[in-house]
Amino acid sequence: MQIRKGTANDLPFIRDLTKRATDSTYFIEGMGDAATATVARYVDMSTGVFENALASDNHSVIVTTQGDDLLGYVIVIHDNPEIDWIMVDPAAHGLGAGKALMMAALDALAERKPHATVKLSVVAHNERAKAFYRKFGFLVTGPIPGRDIPTVEMQRAA
Repeated sequence: MQIRKGTANDLPFIRDLTKRATDSTYFIEGMGDAATATVARYVDMSTGVFENALASDNHSVIVTTQGDDLLGYVIVIHDNPEIDWIMVDPAAHGLGAGKALMMAALDALAERKPHATVKLSVVAHNERAKAFYRKFGFLVTGPIPGRDIPTVEMQRAA
């Protein structure tokens, strides 16, 4: 497995990877049409978000690969330290791709603001993701209001 900075060469793979990742983690029975539409918009905008982050001095984009396969990616925001997008292909769950991305993301954020609190958001029903983030020192700080899919914020103190 390799960790590297994201590039424009990764763009053709972002939408499909995001779709696989969201399909496996965002949906639970009874979510409703609004939530389904929200996830579809999220997937549709993923390539544009990735591309804009590549062009931004305020973002870092990191990917993990195995051979020619993109296993996952993370986008971090530096000014207000945040892990904005982290997506791991469900086929790569348990292989260490998520852990490698989190470590690289936290390192990238610490380079610019070594003692800053880092935040992220996660779908409230995704207990697996919350447990994963807790391993890195993140704690749930509360709900994020106004979302079609119930979401919570998690923070990690420096």
